[in-house]
Amino acid sequence: MRVETLFWIVVVVLSCLFLLYRHVNRRRLNRALGKLPEIYDAARASFLSGSRARGHGILPLDAMLGTLEAFSEAKGGGPPPEFADLTKREMRFFELLHATTSMSDREFKRTLARLSKQEQKTFQELRDLYGGPALGKSYPRARIDRMAAKWRSRRETKLAAEHQRVEDEYWSRFDQLQIYHVPEWLKTEAPRDPDMWHKLVGLNWDYSEIYDILLWVVSQPECDASTAILILQMMAPDVAMELASGGTQWLPSGGIADQIVSSEVGLLAMIGKRSEEESFVRHELLPDRPSSEEGNAALLGMMLDEKQRIEGEGRTLPFPLPVKLLSKPHPPMGRKPKTDYNVHDGCVLLPKSRP
Repeated sequence: MRVETLFWIVVVVLSCLFLLYRHVNRRRLNRALGKLPEIYDAARASFLSGSRARGHGILPLDAMLGTLEAFSEAKGGGPPPEFADLTKREMRFFELLHATTSMSDREFKRTLARLSKQEQKTFQELRDLYGGPALGKSYPRARIDRMAAKWRSRRETKLAAEHQRVEDEYWSRFDQLQIYHVPEWLKTEAPRDPDMWHKLVGLNWDYSEIYDILLWVVSQPECDASTAILILQMMAPDVAMELASGGTQWLPSGGIADQIVSSEVGLLAMIGKRSEEESFVRHELLPDRPSSEEGNAALLGMMLDEKQRIEGEGRTLPFPLPVKLLSKPHPPMGRKPKTDYNVHDGCVLLPKSRP
C-alpha cells in the first residue's frame, strides 16, 4: 500500500471520528437544551410555592429559580409567566441561561464568543456563580471506580466483622459487676490485689459510689502510692478543700452537704493524712500519664494556693495536704498493673477463669 493512500485513509478516519465526537456532543447538548420547558415549568412551580434559589444548589434548577426571582422583582413582584407566554427576548434569555448551566466548558466558551459583550458579561457571571454540568467519567474509569467501591465495601464489611468478633470474644471472658455492688464485693470476695485496686480509679466518676470505693482503696496499707496520686489527679481537690473548710461556693442546691460531698472530702483527708505519715510504702507501679513530676508539682502548687486563699478568708483545713506524696520523686523503676480484672464505665469486669 502506497504511503499517500495510507495517509489519506488516516485523515479520513480521524475526520470521521472528529465529526462523530462533535455530533455526540451536539446531541447531548440538544437533549439538555430540550429540557428547558420542563425545567422552567418546574422552577416556576417551585417559585410560586415559595421556594428560592440556593447558593450551592442543584443545577440548573437553582439557576432558573434565581433568575425567576430577579424576573419577578423586575415585573413589580408579579408571578413569572408560563413558558409559552414568554416574549422572544425573554425566551432567548432563558435559553442562554439554560445553555450556560448545561454546556461543557469547551461548548460554553465557543458559544460565548458569538454573544454580545453585555451578554458575555452576564452569562460569564452566571457560569461563575452556578458552574457547569458535572464532568462525566469514561466507561473504563467508571467501571474501575465501581469495582474499587465494591472491593472497598467488602473489605470494610470484613474488617467490621473481625472487629466485632474480637470484641465479642473479649467480652465473653468477663462477668460484669455493677458499681453499686463493688464496695461490698471489695470487703468480702475480692482478692487483696493492689494492682486491681489501681484499675478501679478508671471507673465512671459520675457514680456516687466511686468515692466510697476509692476511700476504701486508699485506706488499705498495701495501696500503691501511684494509685493515690492518680486519684488526686482525677478528683477536684480544690472543691474538696473549699467544702472541708466550711466554704459554701460548691455546696449543692439547698446549702447542705450531701453524701457525695462528705465522701469526696473524706477521700482527700485520708490521702493527706497517709501522705504526711509516709504510710504509702508501696511504690511498685509506674506513674500514669497525668502523674508526671511536672503534673504533680502543678497540682501541689494549686492546692497550696487554694489553702492560702482559704486561710486568708479566716478558715482552716481540718486535715493536712498530701505534700510529701506529691513532692516525692518518681521511683527509677516501675511496672504496669498486672491483673486479669478490668473496668468499663460503671462496671468491674470479673474474669470468668478467676479461681
